[in-house]
Formats: sequence, C-alpha cells, structure tokens
Amino acid sequence: MRHLSTTLSMLPYYVPADSVSPLKRKLNIRPPSDGTYVLPIRQSLIKDARMSPGTTRMIVLLAGWSGGGRPIETTLGIVGKHLGRSGRQVQRYLRDAAEEGYLYFKKVVNRLGYVIGLRIVLCKAAIFAPPRPRQSAKERTRPVVSRGDPATTDRSDTNENTYIFLGNGDPLSQKLMSLGCAMGIPIQPG
Repeated sequence: MRHLSTTLSMLPYYVPADSVSPLKRKLNIRPPSDGTYVLPIRQSLIKDARMSPGTTRMIVLLAGWSGGGRPIETTLGIVGKHLGRSGRQVQRYLRDAAEEGYLYFKKVVNRLGYVIGLRIVLCKAAIFAPPRPRQSAKERTRPVVSRGDPATTDRSDTNENTYIFLGNGDPLSQKLMSLGCAMGIPIQPG
C-alpha cells in the first residue's frame, strides 16, 4: 500500500506545498473552537449556487448567533470582523442574501438619526431544518421480533442432487453414464 503523500504527488493537479508560496488566506489564523455550534440547517442553503460562498458563510454565522430565529442586532463591522471581510463586502453579502429570501434587514438609527447598527431577521423556514417529531416512550421501544439465527439462510445454498435417466442400449448413453460416474454424478439407466 502506498503512502498518501506518494499517491497525491502522482495526481496531475497536486502541487507539493513546499514548492509554492502559500496563499494569503492560508496565512490567516484558524479560529479557535470555543464550543459554539449552529442548529441543523437545510442542505438547500449550502447547495444554493446563486449565492456567493461568502454569503453562505455569513448566513450560517448569523444562524448560529440567532439561536432559534431571534432578530440579531449587530453592526457591519462586527459581522465583518468574524468573517474576515470589510464592511462593504458584508453589505454585498446582506444584499445577496436578502435578494434570495434568506433574511431581511433594516438600519437601526438613534433619536438623532445616526445609523448605529443593523437588525437582521432570518427566514427560519429557508435556513433551519424542520424539527423532528418527538417520539413517546412507547414508540421508542421497538417490539422484539424473533428472526431466528441471522447467520443462516432460509434455504440451503448447496445444489440439489442431479439425476440423469438414460436408455440402456444407446452407445451415447453408455458413454454418458461412464462419464457421469467419473465426475461423481449418479446416472441411473432408465
């Protein structure tokens, strides 16, 4: 068995990492795993090719923040900081997601009219997977069904005995009887 690096180096599109300079995004620090998670989301959100990958990442991030679908009060800068993107790029992502119907947003202004943030409301039906129906304790216990020994089949796998009945006087029948006896097939004269 070949080593994985040997196999990968044989692929026509594989370039060893030490021969090229790393991409700028590869120099970013990996975010720490702090135990946060996202509720189950629909695969149709991930498969939606009409949105950019950054928009999908932003929607999943916002879905994690919203919990079960509460409105999110945030700013472009905060979302941009978590995604590693500028506020302008986050504006494009928000517009893209709103056009596809995954969320809607509005500006939050103070009493003097200054924009101080955003209120984002996610479309729960388009993003989150529907909850599974809860089963009662009776439904969770399955009835015991005796299936016998699962290692055996219903019918034997071996071939049944084969009997060939031939006439006595025919020279072909005599030859077939001798050949059958040599092969272990019982041939009885008819």
